Amino acid sequence: MENEIRALLEGVDVGSVEGLLVDSADWGVNIRMTLNGDFVEIDLIKNWDGFEVILLDDQKRESIQIDELQDLPQILKEIY
Repeated sequence: MENEIRALLEGVDVGSVEGLLVDSADWGVNIRMTLNGDFVEIDLIKNWDGFEVILLDDQKRESIQIDELQDLPQILKEIY
């Protein structure tokens, strides 16, 4: 899944992506990058309905449900 996420974010125009780090863990995947000059940290957890995308921003935590991994770039475009 790590390579799939990396290829997805580098292959789709979501903006200026720099310093992409994709780290797999037993609970899911942590994604860190600079997107359009903003630091972005995402936890991605697979569940029965697809994926839970948790956007970590300082002390705020926002959770979004997506059906497929290919929906992630659209979420990033809307928020960042």
